[in-house]
Amino acid sequence: MKKLLLIALTGLLTIGATAPALALGPLDIEAELPVYTKYVWRGMNLVDDTVLQPSLGINVFGFHAAAWGNMYLTDIVGESGQFGEFDYTLGYTLGLAIVEFGAGFIHYSYPKHHFDDTTEFYLSGKVNVLLSPSLAVYQDIDKFKGAFWEASVGHGFGLGETMELDLTGGLGLGSKSYISGYFAAEVTLPDTDLGASMTNFYVRAEVPFHPIPFLSITPSATYTSLLGDAEKALDNEHMIYSGKKENVIWGLAASFSF
Repeated sequence: MKKLLLIALTGLLTIGATAPALALGPLDIEAELPVYTKYVWRGMNLVDDTVLQPSLGINVFGFHAAAWGNMYLTDIVGESGQFGEFDYTLGYTLGLAIVEFGAGFIHYSYPKHHFDDTTEFYLSGKVNVLLSPSLAVYQDIDKFKGAFWEASVGHGFGLGETMELDLTGGLGLGSKSYISGYFAAEVTLPDTDLGASMTNFYVRAEVPFHPIPFLSITPSATYTSLLGDAEKALDNEHMIYSGKKENVIWGLAASFSF
């Protein structure tokens, strides 16, 4: 599975690089270079200091591939200037009249740590109405076999011709196997156990500024907190994750799209 994902991703990124010569039609290329004061994923504070998280993605007729990395900018883990994680995504998005559906795979790789690599399959849906409600389900098919659900809403406000304010809020829920995998190191639950608990919520404010058509500069602020069994894990010395319950993350991102 890992080799298949990497081969497919390499092929699509190669196609993106040679697109002008191949004349493939509608093709979008996006690159982003953001800096954040912390790396928080699904409510878990994974790096409690400044990080750089560059990404590159392409989209061809609804098929998309992306590569993302997390680089330490300080010596908080003794790896300043090193990448501690790479994520690779391969998926497809179908846009209909007022709804969008997506499906694909995400492979998580940790070259600088003892963590095992893992892969998730995801399904997502979004309704293009007021507040743009969306729901995504991520099923680990490699290491933990647990499921994570995330529901979110958002709305944008125009602040002129070149600027806007985007507000987003989300709520996460994890199966018992998911929580066991990411939090409870000494708990073993059957893969079919679908009992679940709320895990986290977040609110985010972004102000994208578009100085020129293909460039966006986006400052952001995010508040996130753990919930339910994930929050209780902070008081158990045997849990894998024992970081902070609440976090505020500031960010600044430059995005390029062609």
